[in-house]
Amino acid sequence: MKVELETAYIGLDCTQPGAVASYLQDVIGLMPGDPRPGAASTWRVDGKAMRVWLQAGEQDDAAYIGFAASDIEAYQRTLARLHKTEVACTPLSAAQKALRGVQEGVAMATPWGVPLELVHGLTEAQTPFASASFPDGLVTQGQGFGHFVFVVGTAEDYEASRRFAIDGLGLKLTDFLRMPIGGGADMNVSFFHCNPRHHSLAIGFIPMPAVPKRLHHINFEVKQVAAVGMAYERALQARTPLANALGQHANDGMVSFYSVSPGGWAVEIGATGRTVGDDWTDVREYDRISDWGHQPPDVLKQMLATNSPTP
Repeated sequence: MKVELETAYIGLDCTQPGAVASYLQDVIGLMPGDPRPGAASTWRVDGKAMRVWLQAGEQDDAAYIGFAASDIEAYQRTLARLHKTEVACTPLSAAQKALRGVQEGVAMATPWGVPLELVHGLTEAQTPFASASFPDGLVTQGQGFGHFVFVVGTAEDYEASRRFAIDGLGLKLTDFLRMPIGGGADMNVSFFHCNPRHHSLAIGFIPMPAVPKRLHHINFEVKQVAAVGMAYERALQARTPLANALGQHANDGMVSFYSVSPGGWAVEIGATGRTVGDDWTDVREYDRISDWGHQPPDVLKQMLATNSPTP
């Protein structure tokens, strides 16, 4: 399929940037990047100079995300689409471009509350990617570093986010989820693709008066299920809180688990993700998140207690 966009990077506000840095290196297994003015630390997942960076802040949430255009023509086409849909775009300053390691870029507000940057010309690293945790590397070529998932609390923000993703950015709807969560309410999630990755962006809607954290999780995709298992063991050995145990998603087929960062947002490490193409026709509603596993810790603990043999 013709790739116009891919996930480029994420900047994270952190009240404890040192603790988050240790988590990204020791538990997740990312490679430290070069120091950059304005960043407490930077992190690599492939041959690009950086994909994640931390900055000291008064909250623990995403500060901004980036989508990279495949070339200057794709960049101009996406800019024209954003202009047509009346999305206001502000050029990145020289300092911002230097921090992000891009040639050109613009920033814009989003309905889910996290600024988005459209860029092109991501800087290549001067050394090869090397991580003892992922000797085979991660899945990034032609797809970007993974995916982002954000949460909104109103139906209006959810619909506006869907329109922004499709009409503004030009993403395509892959599939969607609607699942009862009790009290007569449903959880809704829409999944969007812009390259062979099943989804580069997902927006979840859970009715609530105020969203405590906009970023739900970041995903890093690895090449082997064994690498997922080893990351799972690292998280257990480090006594890192888990959001969800090992499992396999129903829609994208990814075998994964979720650990909770010191910032409260989660990281999903997964493999076997389903890919899409220009001939994708499986746009349908799912009524479950996973085919198996992905239990929250309290549910898993209850299951283990129930199934324990009587002494």
